[in-house]
Amino acid sequence: MPPIRVHHTDTSDAAWDGPGNKARLRSDGDQAYYRQAFAWQDPDGDPETKAAYKFIHHFVDGEGNVGEASVRGCITGIAVLNGARGGADIPDGDRQGVWEHLAAHLEDAEVEPPELRARPKAGPERRSFPVEMRVAGEDGRRMIVGYAAMFDVLSLPLWGFRERIRPGAFSKTIQEADVRALWNHDRNFVLGRTKAGTLRLHEDDRGLGMEIFPPDTQWARDFMVSIDRGDVDQMSFSFEALQEEWAIEDGETVRTLVEVRLFDVSPVTFPAYPQTSVQLRSVLGMDLGEVEGALGRLEAGYMTEADRRLLEGLVEQVEGRLTAGPAEGGHLADGDQQEQVRARLALLRRRLELF
Repeated sequence: MPPIRVHHTDTSDAAWDGPGNKARLRSDGDQAYYRQAFAWQDPDGDPETKAAYKFIHHFVDGEGNVGEASVRGCITGIAVLNGARGGADIPDGDRQGVWEHLAAHLEDAEVEPPELRARPKAGPERRSFPVEMRVAGEDGRRMIVGYAAMFDVLSLPLWGFRERIRPGAFSKTIQEADVRALWNHDRNFVLGRTKAGTLRLHEDDRGLGMEIFPPDTQWARDFMVSIDRGDVDQMSFSFEALQEEWAIEDGETVRTLVEVRLFDVSPVTFPAYPQTSVQLRSVLGMDLGEVEGALGRLEAGYMTEADRRLLEGLVEQVEGRLTAGPAEGGHLADGDQQEQVRARLALLRRRLELF
């Protein structure tokens, strides 16, 4: 079977370098040797080569000897199963077995393993932030200015881990990559592009700053009105992690993005990072963090059945409050604000139906 069966070894929470440990494996090993270090074997690959294996999680010394299981390596593997680094390119039926292998090592280390989530959507990862975004002018040109990402901000729970971005994570990519500014990550609506000079990106001590010079088209002008009105006040970015660090902090798994490859930045209606500006009254009886996480996973394509039930309940409760009026428990907003809430709820309901 492709998932390598559970085994028990000593564990270590020392710093982890997956590619480095894989590189130290001997090139003349046999199947039994390589299976010591990994959690999955490609049934179509050559079992006498390490290229046929994935999810390395054991330390390998300079002589090629396979040693302790890495706590951080196991956490990294489960995070990949749950969508980190774009997800795991293995058959659906193998994910549970890989998780059980990695989780067993974590339990041996007395670390609670992150749960296995529903299979995530393949492709680049997306994160979003509430930001200071506004429409401004420069030499008569209208532009969107603000931040696409913030440094050293710890996210709410994602898919079994929390995350922060280290200063400098974008420094190389913004010098080399041809990055687009899109609306809601939709390639049909290009607001700007670094190669064309219509998107400017820079790092400062706060995060990834941006200036977008949208085209003089009706759809772009309409989008800028939405930002002016405050209907859209959050930015998202699409990326691939090139260098990351994993650690246990106060009992939680934390991923630190050290270097990323940036694909696009986008003003978004529903952000993928569960640090949203969604505000819920306590009368709804819902945990704000859980709702924010579910909204983020919906946007990113990782939504679970529990997320669906939670968000469907949210829509029903808020619609009920809007209909009930003050006499039956108050209202969330007045006039135009109520219409904005209704429109967002309708969009959310449609997204849930299409997921």
